[in-house]
Amino acid sequence: MSTGNADADEAVLDLLQRDEGLMMDDFIAERPDFSWAQLFLAVDRLSRKNLIMLHRVGLSYRILLMNQAVPHGQDHHREKPAVAHR
Repeated sequence: MSTGNADADEAVLDLLQRDEGLMMDDFIAERPDFSWAQLFLAVDRLSRKNLIMLHRVGLSYRILLMNQAVPHGQDHHREKPAVAHR
C-alpha cells in the first residue's frame, strides 16, 4: 500500500472514530485535502478488509466502523446493507 493510500485509509478511519457513521459526502466535505477518488478507494479497501460497513440510504451510503454497526432489527433509519464483498 502506498503512503497516499495509507493516509486516505487513516483519514477515513479517524473520521469514523470521531463520528458514528457518516455519509460519503461528509467525508469529502471534512477532508478536502483528499480527492473524491482517493476517499472512495479508501472506503472500498476498508470495506473489503471488513473494517467498515456501508448501508444504503436512498441514493447514497452511510459508512460505519464495524464495531459501530447497528444490530439487525434495531435499525430505525430503514437502511439497507450494501452488497457484501467476497
